[in-house]
Amino acid sequence: MCEVEITPFRVEACSAEKEYFPGEMVIIKSREGIDIGKVVDCTAEDVARIYGEILRKANEEDIEKKKELKDYEEFCLIEFRRAVREFNLHMKPVYTHCQLDEERVIFYFTAERRLEFRKLHRYISQKLNKRVVIKQIGVRDYSKLFGGIGPCGRELCCSTFLRQLKSISLRMAREQNLYVSPNKLTGVCGKLLCCLNFEEDFYSEFKEK
Repeated sequence: MCEVEITPFRVEACSAEKEYFPGEMVIIKSREGIDIGKVVDCTAEDVARIYGEILRKANEEDIEKKKELKDYEEFCLIEFRRAVREFNLHMKPVYTHCQLDEERVIFYFTAERRLEFRKLHRYISQKLNKRVVIKQIGVRDYSKLFGGIGPCGRELCCSTFLRQLKSISLRMAREQNLYVSPNKLTGVCGKLLCCLNFEEDFYSEFKEK
């Protein structure tokens, strides 16, 4: 089994008959169609849900098509932004992904609350004549995509090495005796710093002993 990153916001478990290595681009098949992604990890452990299967390693033609689809994704994102303004929705479109088989287009956006966008979905589907999926992501996912410099002066952890964004709470800060103002515990995304989670296990074990 391999974990395959399809978009910066989506990593899926895929079965594999051959051996693949992290960093390799592969072609995957699922109920949603044919797509391309990057292997991020492989394990012999069973998982509850298998998204699809890895058909083969991506060749030069596949990589070239992925590059060509970037122009179409930019066009789709422009159309999506225009539609969001037309329907006066308080959302910020941030990313578009077109499947390798060009059967589906996935739009990602951020918003301060959950939104109703059925009319937008119907409109953009007819405009592009494609199967469309619209997904809301959090501000932490947004920071992961675009990166930046944290208050520590280094590149953001989420955009460099963190694969999963775990839930962070003020309890973690209290357990580490970090009694400072909330703004000093807040990252560029406006949420609590991911690094509060790094030493949580150590402090919990230390207090038990």
